[in-house]
Amino acid sequence: MKKRIENPAKITPAYEDGGLFKKPPTELVVNLIPKFSKNSRQDVIIKGLVQNDVEIDVIFAGRRKREAAELVTLLKRKWENANYRVAKAPKRKDVRLPTRVQGSWRMRVAEDEHEQDLYTKEYQLLVARWAFNADNGEFRSFGEPPFQQQVVQTAEASKG
Repeated sequence: MKKRIENPAKITPAYEDGGLFKKPPTELVVNLIPKFSKNSRQDVIIKGLVQNDVEIDVIFAGRRKREAAELVTLLKRKWENANYRVAKAPKRKDVRLPTRVQGSWRMRVAEDEHEQDLYTKEYQLLVARWAFNADNGEFRSFGEPPFQQQVVQTAEASKG
């Protein structure tokens, strides 16, 4: 069983990012769709579509989940606008917000709902930084590089 820190105020960015970003970060564009959930840690989870419309979980964890509120609000507003005075409601996958994301992949193995003794792989993207164009066309950017990467970038900048 993992040891948890009793006082969340004692969790440093380095400690938090060390637990979240175990693999090297990658950067890609994900089409976020208005499907939301939270896990037991109350992290914000938004469904996203990548190549060939493969659906993934995009997770805004730790100190970054507060900053994800604007993204959730924008997606909810886009969903409401898409449903305003229409005869046939659109599918959630039809309402998309292209978002440039930097984060680390994680695979989760889960039991198949339909067949016993069968497992499925679910891909999750833990987000460090993200950017998108708001409704008014303004470019919005949030988050920060994983802590380990910040240390490397600072060291490289001081050498140059």
